[in-house]
Amino acid sequence: MVQLGSIIKVSDKTSIVLVQCIKVLKSYKNKIAKLGDVILVSVQWVNVKKYVLLKPRLKKKYLKGSIHRALVIRSKVNFCRVKGIYLKFNENCVILITSNIVPVSNRVYGPVLKEMCLKWPAIGCVSNCMI
Repeated sequence: MVQLGSIIKVSDKTSIVLVQCIKVLKSYKNKIAKLGDVILVSVQWVNVKKYVLLKPRLKKKYLKGSIHRALVIRSKVNFCRVKGIYLKFNENCVILITSNIVPVSNRVYGPVLKEMCLKWPAIGCVSNCMI
């Protein structure tokens, strides 16, 4: 469960490590985001070693304080898959996306739910393991 002010880990190939939730955009309830919801985030911490390897045109985009859209792919709250089967992750994670829900980077680290890969095929293409 992600709400305003939550510090969240980013699990894609961009050099961003931690972000803070500014606003919940597409959600069932307006104040709380669950798995598969789109949120607006601000960059809090950038990995310097990965940042140096970025192309010059991308370096301006991923500075501290820049604002991006993100999709919640892992959450600590239980997710009911089928009646009686619940999934729960150890951490809250997001990936950066564009306005039409296409990932910014070409790689997603860690597991992604099958339901999300079926709903958004672009995310299924860049993820390496599905649960």
